[in-house]
Amino acid sequence: MFFAILLSILGSSIVIRMFESLIARDLFERAELTKIGTIYCAVVLLLAVALPRSHLWTWFAIFVPLALLALALCALVSRRVAEFKECVGEALALVSLKMKSGRSFRQAFSEVTIESGPRQRAKLSEIGSAVVFSQQNLRYGGGGFISEVIDELKRIDREPHAAARRLAVFREKLRIESEFRRRSGQVLSRIRAQSLLMTGLYLAIAIFIARKFGFQTNLRIFIASAGLFSVGAFWIWKGGRTLKWKV
Repeated sequence: MFFAILLSILGSSIVIRMFESLIARDLFERAELTKIGTIYCAVVLLLAVALPRSHLWTWFAIFVPLALLALALCALVSRRVAEFKECVGEALALVSLKMKSGRSFRQAFSEVTIESGPRQRAKLSEIGSAVVFSQQNLRYGGGGFISEVIDELKRIDREPHAAARRLAVFREKLRIESEFRRRSGQVLSRIRAQSLLMTGLYLAIAIFIARKFGFQTNLRIFIASAGLFSVGAFWIWKGGRTLKWKV
């Protein structure tokens, strides 16, 4: 019982740290993560009740759902980041149209921000504040993409005579990068789909061998095999992100 309590505390602390990081990056709202966390706790509780009482199955009940939760959140984060990048491109296109109708860059950007959806409006407002108050060296959240957008929009704001041209060049750059990311993402998705298929086959073979020849008698082989397989899976899902086409 004490072992199960310690593992539960460890798993809960990992989930809380993960959620705090996502909230700090404005990728999820607190209400969304509360629902996800509730589902995670329900799954862990269900597995703890249904599975046999042993240290191995306690590890399984707590950390397998945690691994699945991490993979699901990574997929959601990637999708939301991609959606935001598309949103920035669309927003800059609207800014360009408004500037052609006679509005200044700041006025056009402010109007586009107000007209955006709630989730995009928060990030666009953060970008607009960083551009308008650039002399105060405000700290802003987000990754390298948002930093690049803010730095370029600062240059556009400081050069009103060349704002339209610089904005058009920057929009084209973002469009080309988005196209290359989409193509490389398709290739990476096929590789990951194949890795999931191989994972299923690996687990099926492992279960067959454990039942046929015994798990305890071949424990060292299982540990070595699982370690090598985990390294390969980690490289495909994490290290494979670096295999992107460069512009």
